[in-house]
Formats: sequence, C-alpha cells, structure tokens
Amino acid sequence: MLTDFQGLVDDLVRDGAGDIATADRDEAIARAVIRYSTDRPKIKIEDVVAAGGNYLDLPAAFDADFSQLVEIETPPDEAPPAILEPSAWSIYSTPAGDKILFVNSLAAAASVRLRYTIPHTLDGATDTVPDKDREAVCAWAAGLLLTQLAAKYSGDSQPTITSDSVDHQSKGRDYAARARELRQRYLDHLGIDPKRTVPAGAVVDLDQDNSLGGDRLMHPRRRR
Repeated sequence: MLTDFQGLVDDLVRDGAGDIATADRDEAIARAVIRYSTDRPKIKIEDVVAAGGNYLDLPAAFDADFSQLVEIETPPDEAPPAILEPSAWSIYSTPAGDKILFVNSLAAAASVRLRYTIPHTLDGATDTVPDKDREAVCAWAAGLLLTQLAAKYSGDSQPTITSDSVDHQSKGRDYAARARELRQRYLDHLGIDPKRTVPAGAVVDLDQDNSLGGDRLMHPRRRR
C-alpha cells in the first residue's frame, strides 16, 4: 500500500536535513506511478455486448488520455482464440467521443472481449503495482526528490564564514549522482534503454552564414 512506498522512498532519499516535505514525497511517488504506468501499463480485460452494426462504444474504464486498445477477441473463449486482426478495426473519433469502428459489422448481442491498458493505482486502499516492481518505482520517486535536492544545493551560494560549514556545491553533486544511480536502477529493472528517455529535440547547425553571407564570429566554417 501507499505507506510501504512512502517508507521505502524515505529510506532511499535519507533526507536527514528535512528538506523534503511530505507533500513533495507523495507527489514524487504519484509521478513515479505515472511513469511506471507508461512503461508497464496494467492490462484490463473486459467483455462487452455489441448493439449491432460497425460501431462499439469503448468501456467506461478506458482512459482516452492514456489507454490503448491492445486486442479484440470475438467471440470469446474460442479454441484457438478468435483474435481479430488489427486491420479489422480502428479507433474512430466522433463528437460524442471515441468508438471502435469495425470493418465488418457485428451482430446484435455479440459478445466482444477487449484488452486495453489503464494506469496503475496506488493509494491508501488500492495498490496495483506488482511486488517485484515496487522497489523500482520507489527508486524513480527517490531519484526525482534527489534531483530537487541537487538543484537546491547547487543553486545555494558557497558558504565561507566558518571552516566547518557544509560544501553545498559538493552536496549538490552528491545528490545528483545518487539521483542518476536510482533512475538507472529503475531503467535496468524494467529493461528500458536509457536513450528512449531522452527528450526529443532538434539538431541545429551552428556553422551557418551570418546575415552578410560570411562566417559567424563564434562558429567559423574554416578549420582553426
């Protein structure tokens, strides 16, 4: 449950100075669950009854901002399973919301089994994160908090009044290193390529002409 995650995150951060507020810790855990849901979403299986025709309403638990329809089986419980090819259906947007559009119409009262993704839930009553992944999720949450601490101490001015004052810059680097280690622990556990987590960006060619058609001052094209 949530209390187990809170305790483990506290152990990983080891915030003896009390810089991390309880609300910040719980927010980091919530963000870690969102990240985990994206990397390893929960699969929900639900049987619905068709009204007939080419359209089928998505189930109420389908989250339009998150869920993905993985598989459609109709009729259910056949041997072998009667899984529809992806080309046999698609998600169709209407003013009333998204629906499933079938190439071939469904008979009225036909039973359809849907497999789709939903986010994980973690609160005081429900915990859908498997035990084997609990430490990894806590590692990601702790990494978020340590990144915040690294930014805080790296941004502080260097104390110089007393000889035994804390080296804030060094402390910031230590927090940053621990944050990287914990993020890597999460990625390794889930088998995720770290390059997949790099934000998308554009490559800019700095060796371009200036407005007069000549070399730029800081990035000349000639070799130096």
